[in-house]
Amino acid sequence: MFDTKPNSLQFILWASSGFYFVYSWTHGGQTLAMKAWKLKLISSNNSAWFYFARYLLANIGVILFFVSFLWAIFNIKNQYLHDLILGSEIIDVRS
Repeated sequence: MFDTKPNSLQFILWASSGFYFVYSWTHGGQTLAMKAWKLKLISSNNSAWFYFARYLLANIGVILFFVSFLWAIFNIKNQYLHDLILGSEIIDVRS
């Protein structure tokens, strides 16, 4: 039906995922999964470009053998590498 290459479909999925994350983070600091787990992303900069940079850095961390997520295991504050670089933090919002 569609005569598109798999690479373009992968890009569309990546871009639409990025739009979802950036939109969710700029409008409340939480994705749907973060709301279920009672987590919130906070930062001093609430611009879409900041959250887009966070999305890019997280993807680069995944491409580089999950280096960003392995960093969180060995970090004292359990903070992801891309959050450390950008100065953002994920907090627990349970009361």
